Amino acid sequence: MGRLIKGPWAFGATDDQDLVPPSDDLEYVAFDVETTGFNKNDRIVEIALVTFKNGELLEEWSTLLNPQRDVGKSNIHGITASMVSTAPLFEEVVNDIFRIINGRVLVAHQFSFDARMLAQELNRLDVDGDLGKGFCTLIASRNLLPGTADSLAATCEALEIASLDAHSALGDARMTMQIFQKLSDDGQEVIPVTVNYDKSSNPARVLQRAAFKKVPDDALERIKAFTKKVPFPTSDEKHVAYLLLLNMAKQDLVISKEEEAELNHWAEDLGVSSTQVQTLHQGYLDSFIQAALRDGVITLQEREMIELVAKALHLPVEIPDSPQLIQVNEDSLSVGKRVCFTGEAFGFSGSTIQRSDLEALAAKVGLHPVKDVTKKGCDILVAADEATMSGKAKKAKEWGIPVISVEKFVTYCTFGK
Repeated sequence: MGRLIKGPWAFGATDDQDLVPPSDDLEYVAFDVETTGFNKNDRIVEIALVTFKNGELLEEWSTLLNPQRDVGKSNIHGITASMVSTAPLFEEVVNDIFRIINGRVLVAHQFSFDARMLAQELNRLDVDGDLGKGFCTLIASRNLLPGTADSLAATCEALEIASLDAHSALGDARMTMQIFQKLSDDGQEVIPVTVNYDKSSNPARVLQRAAFKKVPDDALERIKAFTKKVPFPTSDEKHVAYLLLLNMAKQDLVISKEEEAELNHWAEDLGVSSTQVQTLHQGYLDSFIQAALRDGVITLQEREMIELVAKALHLPVEIPDSPQLIQVNEDSLSVGKRVCFTGEAFGFSGSTIQRSDLEALAAKVGLHPVKDVTKKGCDILVAADEATMSGKAKKAKEWGIPVISVEKFVTYCTFGK
């Protein structure tokens, strides 16, 4: 193993002779992570990398990540379980991360936290390498801007840097880059990252937060939003070009005869044979199913979309059975039902809704609060986010126990059926 595990976030390096002050000869990566929490078992839900040299932006890269667990404090980072349900896993993007950071100096605000969370993810994959010694803009702020609060926003305000999408990884990384450019002469010394990566590998699929800034309301827009999350089953340029056209044609989940003729025409022009077209169609349908299954749930709406895609492509389809194909309505919340709660819910003001308050509200209307989800001891799970991947939610899905939102629960308790 390399030194990834040994604590590159501790601001100490084993080889003092390798330490150098920041200079115009070096390239840097300002990075930021949003996480499910702060502990060793917590995961990264979003990461952003902004590379630069001599004040010139070289590259920006960011993605949401599926943490395969609950997403944590959505009211802080703004990321919900439904947003990450089709996002790539960390292991799927690690080669791209290594490509970007190799030979460059890492820069972060609260560097010890961000680097530790990154190292924890890398440790889970048992990879080799050295994250070097990075530059902490928080330490620089303390050294050169005494009296300024520690937050990224406070440092930006003191330096008259515009705040950009605070608590999004990309927005924070961009601001960190600008802070570094103004405070890099505080005396910290650095060592670039040394990691190995596969130079022949194609870039991995990413899912950026920007895709979720506007939540579509109508059914057609929801279809379009879901389609954008479906990864293409190929990296061949001609095949990708054809699939992009297919995506455009089936935005409404219907391919007309005219659109089908146009697709055949484009396939011929691209040199994609009819056999290859059939293979691509099958691969696309399979990817559609896998995207729906990413969170372990195929909802009724997703099942309907998959069936329509299969029909548009003239393909048979077998959709895996899912215990989540349960239409929950207020009738499920009747007197005597046993309810369990999961996740941290927030009111309109952003304040936390206490679990004890929800349990008291349940008892008030004749429901029986229970502490855990069991096969025979729980009738309904009330979740802060219906797409949660918490342990309780996984049990509920396994046993076919309905999952409803806190909002639906409070509405029922307040206004009745």
